[in-house]
Amino acid sequence: METIAFVLDIFLVIAAIAAYLARPRIGGQLAKGLQTLMTGILVLGLAHLIETPLNEVIHRLLVAGGLLLVIVGFARMRKAFDG
Repeated sequence: METIAFVLDIFLVIAAIAAYLARPRIGGQLAKGLQTLMTGILVLGLAHLIETPLNEVIHRLLVAGGLLLVIVGFARMRKAFDG
């Protein structure tokens, strides 16, 4: 079961990197928001990769930080549209 979880964790990190590379090339506030959002997604993927019973607190802090970056990224993108 641990091997399956590890493979899925690697997939999450690869998916986050692929999403970052596939993002649209845009400028301004929208680009800043998208960059922050993608950083948050990468942090979420990395948080799953390091999760073990010994560091569950660190895992949860990384997940919280990643979600915060996703929220900030969406807020920046909204600001670009509201302008």
